[in-house]
Amino acid sequence: MKQRSTNAARFALTGVAVAASCLLASPAHALGLGRLNVQSALGETLKAEIDVTSVTADELSSLKLRVAPPEAYRAAGVEYNAALSGASVELFKRADGRQVLRVTSERAVLEPFVDVIVEATWSTGRLVREYTMLFDPPGSRQAQAPAAPQTARSEEHTSELQSH
Repeated sequence: MKQRSTNAARFALTGVAVAASCLLASPAHALGLGRLNVQSALGETLKAEIDVTSVTADELSSLKLRVAPPEAYRAAGVEYNAALSGASVELFKRADGRQVLRVTSERAVLEPFVDVIVEATWSTGRLVREYTMLFDPPGSRQAQAPAAPQTARSEEHTSELQSH
């Protein structure tokens, strides 16, 4: 009986080791997004940046970015703000080499809180990320003080998830 439980324990441990090695061997790199920094005030056109924490050359080669359409907001139970109509998301490289997503719109932001859903797709994956932006009244912002990010929820899909 003792021999059987020892073999069962070895088998279970071997299974865990095999599963762990499969996870380590699979490509774990995926587009990563971090903090959102609002750069405009209430009543101004939308300007914000989202830090890119990781991105691969393969992702860059087929990366498509956008603010989600109003239907996606309804599906997520999030209010779509008119300031997002015509908004764009572009990948930008700063002088220091860091990459950010710039979210801009020509429409003025009239609400102090605006939820934005950013969609990123590439040949082997997809990332959907929701942010809540806080807009301070004009003149109340300190020079170049980044706003604290307020992430409501995040959803990531990579090729491994899509294959199931």
